[in-house]
Amino acid sequence: MKTRKTKRFAAVLAAVCVLLASSCGGNEQATEAATGEVTTVPPETTTTERTTMAPIVTTTTAVTTLPPLPAMTGEVPGDHAEYGDPKTYEDFYNVNNDMVGWINIEIPGEVDINEPVVQGENNTYYLTHDFNGNEVKEGAIFADFKYKFTTRTRPANIILYGHNMASGRSFAKLTRYCVWNTSKITGQRLGISQYIASPTIKFDTVWEQGTYKIFAAMFVNTQTKNGSVFKYYKQRKIPNEKQFYDYIGNIMDRSMICTDVDLEYGDELLTLSTCYYPLGKENADTRFVVFARRVREGESEEVDTSKAYENPDPLYFDYYYQVRGGSWGGRNWDTSKVKGFDEFYKAQEAAQATASAETNSGSGSDAWSS
Repeated sequence: MKTRKTKRFAAVLAAVCVLLASSCGGNEQATEAATGEVTTVPPETTTTERTTMAPIVTTTTAVTTLPPLPAMTGEVPGDHAEYGDPKTYEDFYNVNNDMVGWINIEIPGEVDINEPVVQGENNTYYLTHDFNGNEVKEGAIFADFKYKFTTRTRPANIILYGHNMASGRSFAKLTRYCVWNTSKITGQRLGISQYIASPTIKFDTVWEQGTYKIFAAMFVNTQTKNGSVFKYYKQRKIPNEKQFYDYIGNIMDRSMICTDVDLEYGDELLTLSTCYYPLGKENADTRFVVFARRVREGESEEVDTSKAYENPDPLYFDYYYQVRGGSWGGRNWDTSKVKGFDEFYKAQEAAQATASAETNSGSGSDAWSS
């Protein structure tokens, strides 16, 4: 794909200008992605040897290399004449070797989200270029560039970006998981109904299949002038329990929906992000984000959607409350759904209390003796 990469290099400067004005990745986030200067967490220097053929999840900067898997030869779902009518994952990969996977989310009564996913050398090129390398407004659905997919590795938190197009293409229909929205066809309130209809996401890499269970969906702000900013897009890897529990806690506090999907440290995550401007684009740069976790080995792909409900009080941000009123009443989701969550913070509190008591005890002793 030498030609496409040459065209990509020539387009990067123009794409950066577009990014600074408008980006489904967020202005600050786009700048970070373009420069590659931001590191989320300190790099780890060790990795554990694997003896199986399972892909390695990149929670470390160094990974063990195993023999490559062949590209999948199975047919991709749907009809795709706009791509020259390739049939299999391998066919698509041969058209553009930036392809890393395929995403499919069922949308009742409408065309599904059903498109190839690419990963570029930055987070700018595919904002303005499609799968075939053509310069278009809708861009492509693309994975964060920082941690690469290979035949033997995949990121621990796969972050995918796509535009919210009026045409319905790319990630526009992702906002059906927003509880404020109603179906243009039926008038039915969405959010929970969309979740009940489609509680899982199919995300296959070029080399293997994968199913992810949706556990949260949130509306967030990207500008400090409008209040708190939760930088979900910076958690590209999760190297320890504290970062996992802090990250999940922040997500669940903000989630519009509560589900019966459980989580535990070590789960692989899938994060889908798109632009969404219900408060007006000129006033607030905001995103809608859906989170899912990979079905574990040996686990059923089935989800009990009967226990899902709309969160009556998710955490938003200052500008949201200024416009729509109200305030956050505090954490209200079932923390027992995250294995070890409560125990971790109780242990932290106990350790802090012990340290504080020891400090106070030492201070008292010194004061008495003096």
